[in-house]
Amino acid sequence: MDRPKNQPKTIVSKIENAILKTSQEMAAAIMKNPEVNTYMPVSAGIESTAALIYAVRDPDLKPFCVHWYEQRYGLFADAMAFYTQKQAEYFNLPYGNDKSMLSMLPHTKEVPIIVSGLSSFMSMALAQPGGIKFKWFMMGANAEDDMRMRLQFREYRKIMATYASDVLDGSGVDIRKVIEDIPQVLNPLDFLTKSEMYALIIREEPALLDTIWSCIVPKGTLKDKQGKITGYVPCGECFKCHELQQAKKTAADAVFRYQEGIKYFSTILKDMT
Repeated sequence: MDRPKNQPKTIVSKIENAILKTSQEMAAAIMKNPEVNTYMPVSAGIESTAALIYAVRDPDLKPFCVHWYEQRYGLFADAMAFYTQKQAEYFNLPYGNDKSMLSMLPHTKEVPIIVSGLSSFMSMALAQPGGIKFKWFMMGANAEDDMRMRLQFREYRKIMATYASDVLDGSGVDIRKVIEDIPQVLNPLDFLTKSEMYALIIREEPALLDTIWSCIVPKGTLKDKQGKITGYVPCGECFKCHELQQAKKTAADAVFRYQEGIKYFSTILKDMT
């Protein structure tokens, strides 16, 4: 999940976001989907969306979509919650919002997602909600992303493995506990760039283009006549908006469109307007 950098001050709502799933709703979703075996973090970004498509296509993976909701990010957090829920509904997948990151406590430095989000994942994996034993953790990262998060995953899994084995270090890890209780990390599309992932989404699930969200400082919301939120308005100026536009541009210029013809290019032209 992408995190904001140098984000301008946001106004955080004092009321609970009405679309967030309650604990009861998430418990019901898990009970209705006992086959779930994959912890699927979703953010509605390009990498997350591409990873979600992969998880849906792989018959061995049964995702539970989790959005790490951090209220202090205001409309940015609300927009991600809105569009990730749309994506889960599109595939008819169980979905929940995790608010366990203590994100409203005062802070002076940014907390990396490897700390806040992964601590939530560890709790979910070890607690086995509804009896679920997560076999896989689906990671969305592109070929140009920082490698540190992928490397640090090793330490998180080691902490979980030593805890499950009730030992102090890796020399005493119980292989049976690792197999039964410690999810493996999947990052199956990490060889693709952001623009290549965008091209994949165009070809595989073009209907999801309207659910991709990157902007860290939304200008506002779109509402219907009844006042219900139907979407969010990107600023078009932050670095994440520029990243998205560059990915679209690069995908539009890709060699693939010359190979495969008009259908691919017409789809991306429509999305860019």
